[in-house]
Amino acid sequence: MTEATTSIRPERAPRARETAAALRAVRVIRRARSEGRSRGDVAYAVYAGVMVAAIVVAPILRTIVLYLAEPAASAVLVAVGPAVSATVFALGCAAFVALGGVRGPALLSPFLTFAVAGNGHPRRRTMARPVARAVLALAVAGAAVALLVALVLVSVGSASVGGAVAFAGAGALVGVVCGGCWVLGQRASAAVRAAIVSGVLASWALWAAAPGVSAVLPWAWIAAVFPAGDVLSLGQSLALGALGVLAAAALAAIPLLLDGLRGPALLAQAQRWQAAGTLAFTGDLAMAMGEFRAVPRRGRGLKALGRGGGRRGGGLVGVFARRDLVGSLRTPARFVLACAGCLGFGLLIAVAVGASGVAVWIAACAAAIVGFLALGVWSDGFRHAAEVAAAPPLYGVSTLRLIGLHAVLPVLGGVVFSVIGVVVGAVLSGLAPWSVAPWSLALWHFALWPAFAAAVLGVLLLVLVRIYDSTKGPLPQELMAPVPTPAGDASALVVAAWQADAVILSCVLVGVMAASVAGGSIGGVLAAVGLGVVVGWMTRRRILVR
Repeated sequence: MTEATTSIRPERAPRARETAAALRAVRVIRRARSEGRSRGDVAYAVYAGVMVAAIVVAPILRTIVLYLAEPAASAVLVAVGPAVSATVFALGCAAFVALGGVRGPALLSPFLTFAVAGNGHPRRRTMARPVARAVLALAVAGAAVALLVALVLVSVGSASVGGAVAFAGAGALVGVVCGGCWVLGQRASAAVRAAIVSGVLASWALWAAAPGVSAVLPWAWIAAVFPAGDVLSLGQSLALGALGVLAAAALAAIPLLLDGLRGPALLAQAQRWQAAGTLAFTGDLAMAMGEFRAVPRRGRGLKALGRGGGRRGGGLVGVFARRDLVGSLRTPARFVLACAGCLGFGLLIAVAVGASGVAVWIAACAAAIVGFLALGVWSDGFRHAAEVAAAPPLYGVSTLRLIGLHAVLPVLGGVVFSVIGVVVGAVLSGLAPWSVAPWSLALWHFALWPAFAAAVLGVLLLVLVRIYDSTKGPLPQELMAPVPTPAGDASALVVAAWQADAVILSCVLVGVMAASVAGGSIGGVLAAVGLGVVVGWMTRRRILVR
């Protein structure tokens, strides 16, 4: 699809009936080519979804509800619920704007995209079906999450049924607004997306700093609707109405945004996602994720070696640290996400260390996943070292030493930003250094040292897991063999476990370590370190085999 193709327009705009007839003809051709899903495929997908929801999702939701219904947890939920709701709304809008540049809601197969986007029919009609499905899914998901929280508060007597229904409706409206942000992100350019995301985050920071002054922001509206008390107040009704107006504005703007989508951009997204889906179906998730890795476009003037060809400033350690840093700076968005992810890792570690019971494991596993994903930005050197393991040593160093040199940046960056995240968590919890007397600053640092130690040790363990994951290689063919069981073929579970082994290892290592620090025990920390040593030995064995 060329730009010339999309610039051709008929003398008059096609009527809605003509567009519907054209879409029906395209679907008939697609079914004749056997590219679409049959009724049997749809029925099987519905059956599989229902079974997964009944077997996996329902027990998890039940556990969450029972935990939140406990007196201590419900008290915390009532106290932090409005702030968390506003934060989730703001971050969701920013995330969907950013996601639109990678995968927008107006996405079809390459054939359908070429057929419906390469003609003169308005895209508000040709792309209406996938966008409507996406917005409806977000609205249902928002309502379900809000209703789950509201029902917990109703069960413990902290909210009324009317407040719960209003909050569920607010969740649906939030989903509609996020859907509009998603379409906006797909329509806007990269610079506009960055400006919108920065503006959303700045407005959220303004609301967090001065909630009373910034009551006109949408984040304050969802916080005001959070169910509390026996009667739905006038302020909650006004906030709900404001969210309804915002959702209506988003729905009204979606057709205009769809008409502005460019055909080549739509086709490029469709082809990229089709290639990623094919790679994921074959079990190569690394290559599938590589389809969406940002291409370096900035920082061409940055010197990766520095003066003297890299012979100064710390020897090989400094050379590789600077080279990896410059490489990550050439994709600024990924670099910012890595820093933010490590900050979030430190904050969640602080929450895990200060929590008790099941909350420790929930926060620790969330921290492990966030930290593992964030360190992936600085782990490109590990992947390069694994790829050249079988080749002659071009840099004059062995593969093991090359991996060690590439580990400098993720370790330093992860430790620095995770420690800052721990401090941010302490400040948000009210334990700020300026809120204590000068003579007790030493006690403040002493109170935080377990969280600092857990954050530093967690980063080291996650870097080990990152190295282990980088040396994994392609999916072994023997794992694709069928595994007959009374419940059916379990080979898909084997492949899924092989693909997710790094994430599972991260959750186990960080979870054991955080639970031990929270409980004041050293045995779990030693066990986590021992598991880390085992992961390192397995990584070394993989490298030597390659």
